[in-house]
Amino acid sequence: MQADPGRALLRMFVERIINATFPRETAAARLQQVGLFTLIYMLQDEKEPVTAARLSQMTGLADGQILNHLRKLTKLELVERVQILNKQGRGRAFHLAIKKNAKARRLVQAIEGTKKR
Repeated sequence: MQADPGRALLRMFVERIINATFPRETAAARLQQVGLFTLIYMLQDEKEPVTAARLSQMTGLADGQILNHLRKLTKLELVERVQILNKQGRGRAFHLAIKKNAKARRLVQAIEGTKKR
């Protein structure tokens, strides 16, 4: 049976991200951070805002767990939170997006499999 080229490509990207991006983190922490970062990256340009509640619903993790992971990504300056109105238009929520800095750009390039020269 032939290997699926899409799976091989995805494996190459994930290995590059896990090995190079968070070198001083435990394996579990790296995996959690990469997974959440990747979800935010994939969803950030959609019409519906990326919020902790949306990520919680997608992943099945509790809101508190998502918030703990988001704190790590915010502290690493990879993700930014922008205040928006909630779905009802009365309260506040935070739209999550990838920061536009060198550190986040390196991670995005690893996800996309690109490298700027």
